[in-house]
Amino acid sequence: MLWGRASVLGVAALGSGVLSHVAGGGRLPSAVVLALLLVGSVLAASRLVRVRRTPAGLVLLVLAGQTAGHALLSGLAGHRGDAASASAAVPVTVPVAPAPAERTGNLLDLYAATYAPPPGAGEASALPLGWLRHQVDHLVAQGPGMVLAHLAGAVALGLFLAVGEGALWRLLLLGAARARVALAAWRLVLVADGVRRGVGRTGARLRPRAPQVRDSQVLARGGPRRRGPPLLLAA
Repeated sequence: MLWGRASVLGVAALGSGVLSHVAGGGRLPSAVVLALLLVGSVLAASRLVRVRRTPAGLVLLVLAGQTAGHALLSGLAGHRGDAASASAAVPVTVPVAPAPAERTGNLLDLYAATYAPPPGAGEASALPLGWLRHQVDHLVAQGPGMVLAHLAGAVALGLFLAVGEGALWRLLLLGAARARVALAAWRLVLVADGVRRGVGRTGARLRPRAPQVRDSQVLARGGPRRRGPPLLLAA
């Protein structure tokens, strides 16, 4: 039950992120990277669905998964039309040593004046800031309509998952209630059978006794009989 629900939530969250990324003109990485993202999404979902989730909680989980998936795909594959990083080898020119001249100042000043950083060193140091700026630019370029459409789709998907979540928990509670009623009925049957056997064994051990009749309960038949109204008896 846990891994089934985690698989459904993970696939739904990552799938909505992939769809929103592709709809925004994004590129997809290799199949191996997508498979690793799917496994990570299912593992993360398995830590979040250990308890029953409310509809609002499922909607928030789908929104978070869609946003994280879109951001990861944007960082891994980018979008169509992005400037491709220059991977060609930069020709290395061996500087020709200048003619020896009279040096002024210390060696540190001379090194700072003649040193030039390699190409791309400043870009690598500012990579997280550039990635964040790229995400903001992409969000602004899409416009509020696309953002609201993705938001509405995630909310609808979360509510759909909430309906299945509620149906699954109702089915589990119904099965648990039926099992508990059946167990209670079997306990009553066992108790009644035990009581019946106990009464039979105890009755077999007891000896029947003669009914005890007291003198006050025996009617005296030889006593005087008085009939008639009280006034006639007094006369």
